[in-house]
Amino acid sequence: MSANRIAIDFFADVSCPWCYVGWEALKRAAEARPGLSVSLAWRNFLLNPDMPRDGYDARDYFQKRFDPEKLRAIHDALLRAADAAGVPLNLEKRTRIPNTIDAHRVIHWAAGQGVAEAAIDAIFAAHWVDGRDIGEAAVLVDIARQIDLDPELVAELLAGEADRDVIAALHAKAVQFGIGGVPVVILNGKALVMGAETPEKYGRALDAAGAPQ
Repeated sequence: MSANRIAIDFFADVSCPWCYVGWEALKRAAEARPGLSVSLAWRNFLLNPDMPRDGYDARDYFQKRFDPEKLRAIHDALLRAADAAGVPLNLEKRTRIPNTIDAHRVIHWAAGQGVAEAAIDAIFAAHWVDGRDIGEAAVLVDIARQIDLDPELVAELLAGEADRDVIAALHAKAVQFGIGGVPVVILNGKALVMGAETPEKYGRALDAAGAPQ
């Protein structure tokens, strides 16, 4: 890889708030460095590959898994990270923990049309800003319409099983690669950044990866 060219693999799930914050922070870091040629590739990961198709009720899910004090600490940390990244985050609006396979399918189809980043941005915003259930086909069809994908075709595809096996295989490949949690950023196939970071910290990683060897 030549100097000033950086290939980024971003492993993430759209139901992960840290992935949303990290995605936005990484993009801001890249945008602040016009001298770097950055290629950003989304690599899907399923936080809960065995989740029911209709997901979980968010309140019940968190009450069963976290005590209120720990949950409040997590929320506070997320809000601080979102503020540092300069992105809106409305944790209280989310009422469902979605199954994200269909959302990943839409991103996969969007990539085939050259609009993957627009799909990712729209799906993240729908869920983490507007509180919409991105496990619902109607929500994903509306997002497809926003980014100029054929909404009728997307609705037809979502009603069937198209590319569910592809998403499962990509998740399995990530697990085999050693990914156990997300977000994970890999720069030029070797430098690794685990967890969501600030734009400044991502920037330093980009600078290091883009420096002449």
